[in-house]
Amino acid sequence: MTKLQVVLALYICLSTLRPTRASICKTYCDSNKTGEGTVPCTKKITQQRVKYTRCGLFWASRCRKGTYLVYTTVTKCCSKTCKVNGGWGVWSSWSMSQYCSRTCGRGSKSYTRARHCNNPTPKHGGNNCQGHKWDSIVYSCNTIECPVDGVWSVWGSWSFDGQCSVTCGSGNINKFRTRSCNNPRPKNGGKPCVGDELKRKKSTCNKGSCPVNGNWSSWGSWKQYGKCSVSCGNGMQKHVRIRKCDHPAPSHGGSDCHGNGRELSLKKCFLKVCPIEDHPLCKEKKCSRYGDCGCAFGFFGNGFNCKGSRGKRFLVLFPETVPNLPSEVETNRSSEIYIASLVDSKVTLQSSNKYLSGSSYSKGSWVSKGATTLTIPIQMRTVDFKKENKAIILESSEPVSVVNLNHDGFSSDSSLILPIESLGTKYVVGSTEPYSARFESFKSQVAIAAVQNNTTVSITFKLKSKGSIHFLQKNYKSGDKVDLNLNKYDSFQFSHGTDLTGTFIESSKPIAVFSGNRCNKLQRFGFCSHLIEQLPPIDKLDNQFIVPPSLKRSGTKVRIISAKKTKITFRVNYGKREHVMEPGTSHDAEMFGDHSVYIHADGPIMVLSFAVQMGRRGKGDPYMSVVPGLNQYLSQYQIVVPSGYNQNYLSIIVKAESKYKLRIDGKTLSDDSVLSERAVLAGREKYLSLVVEVRRGGHKVETLDNSRFGLMVHGNSSGDGYGFAANIINVS
Repeated sequence: MTKLQVVLALYICLSTLRPTRASICKTYCDSNKTGEGTVPCTKKITQQRVKYTRCGLFWASRCRKGTYLVYTTVTKCCSKTCKVNGGWGVWSSWSMSQYCSRTCGRGSKSYTRARHCNNPTPKHGGNNCQGHKWDSIVYSCNTIECPVDGVWSVWGSWSFDGQCSVTCGSGNINKFRTRSCNNPRPKNGGKPCVGDELKRKKSTCNKGSCPVNGNWSSWGSWKQYGKCSVSCGNGMQKHVRIRKCDHPAPSHGGSDCHGNGRELSLKKCFLKVCPIEDHPLCKEKKCSRYGDCGCAFGFFGNGFNCKGSRGKRFLVLFPETVPNLPSEVETNRSSEIYIASLVDSKVTLQSSNKYLSGSSYSKGSWVSKGATTLTIPIQMRTVDFKKENKAIILESSEPVSVVNLNHDGFSSDSSLILPIESLGTKYVVGSTEPYSARFESFKSQVAIAAVQNNTTVSITFKLKSKGSIHFLQKNYKSGDKVDLNLNKYDSFQFSHGTDLTGTFIESSKPIAVFSGNRCNKLQRFGFCSHLIEQLPPIDKLDNQFIVPPSLKRSGTKVRIISAKKTKITFRVNYGKREHVMEPGTSHDAEMFGDHSVYIHADGPIMVLSFAVQMGRRGKGDPYMSVVPGLNQYLSQYQIVVPSGYNQNYLSIIVKAESKYKLRIDGKTLSDDSVLSERAVLAGREKYLSLVVEVRRGGHKVETLDNSRFGLMVHGNSSGDGYGFAANIINVS
């Protein structure tokens, strides 16, 4: 065999052993979403082939020698299935329902359309279409309202028609109940309810047992009450007799007996003859100088000790007002003493000051029954930080009531003057915060006067601000103490541009203390007015108060000042507030309109009332009054109403049961004469706060049943005003 033949044979052999190559195949899915596709794949092929050999002469022939197997691997494209996700076809046209859902009352018709998941249809595990096959739109139809037949509501509860036929005991009363055709009401031509809307019936009523008013039994016999006033000789002894409210006793809400169930009388007593003549223990106990072993008009007590605002000796002082007034006001300034007396009386004014010592008043002059005015030189007004002799001692032959009044144009105020025997040695100051510390005229001030020589006065300052008081070349801050020595008729006044409330004053002998403001306004609007009151000593303060409203003012400011640590309860219009107050602190409250306030404390407090203008449309400048406590009430007063004011009023705080027992100058208090009436509870006792208009001059105010009541006097004219209480010291 030639080389060419060998090479050719080798090529043929290798060609038979080499696998065939298919065309290139890719994995894909039909883009037309038919679900068909291809994927490359391999396949083993077994072939049987014949083996030939050269034979014959010169190997020129092909001879079959045998067979053999050939194994080949073929790469080809195989078919596959593809997932086809469903797709929505187009919506069909809208189709409308045939009938409305209701024949009346707003029904509805719906329009619907459909679509199919055939674009394409999901195949080979593909996802179905997302969303709704059906779509609808609802339209209103037949909007005419349907007729509604009326239906009765349930019967209401029985109610009274009128009053019981009797006021007590058993009687009859008409009752009724109703129902309404509103469950629902007939409308749109519906049928009305059938039947009655109202039912009536009679029922028995029991008003309880009829009230029985109480009636007094006869007086019992007189019995000794207490001890004889002396251990020997002739004395006086109290006797008492009693009657009971049991003839019959009040029952079923009947009224109690009117008057007192106990009557006291003083009778002479004699135990034994005194062993030594005129021995001090054997002398007969003297009756009070204000009554013949029974207190005189306007006093309260047991006949031996009678207390009240009337007296025979008074210390009068006129604190400074606004300095440097305009010329037209300077001619309209005055300081006056008003005296109220039941009988003609001789009055003497004593002073060591040159402006008064040589006047006719110092020699004594008679004042008539009723009211008398004494004009005092304005030079007698006190001046700051100077020890002066400006105190005035007024003496009267008969018991009188005394009021002082400072008047400066449209700024004035007044104060009740206490009898000298009612003065004390310990005081707590009450004033107001000056409207502006820059002006001298707004300063709060305190004035002190002595009755006896060698009186040591200690002042413990309390200043609301961080300032100080400059006196005797020294500055005194809040809490600092200064001592003074005053003689009879001496006076001393100090002031500051901040509130002096809570300043304590003590003395070795009784003194008189006045406090307030030169001129102050308590709101941003309005004008200032002089504020002044004589203060009651701490040992004569009370712990229960009713604050009446300020008539002809738009409101009242109340200031409570504690002398000791105490808890106060403040009630107004059925509301209650409680505070614990430290010594020398104050608590303020403001009331608008016609309101009365009840205040109760565990210890002694002083209550000040300021009539104020609460709004820009309100009327009047402020004035200051000490409010009397319940234990300071009297059953009789002789008062004086100053002149120079267009309107003057009495504020009377009296037990409700005694309203018609009140008498003013002997006349009954009629309902028409009462300008304002406000009920207020003091504990369990019902009081009435009454306001009555009176004329200027002297007045007797009393109760026929001897029930005690509070009394305040106030008035106004052209924006100015004044006010004071008729008594401010404890009498029980």
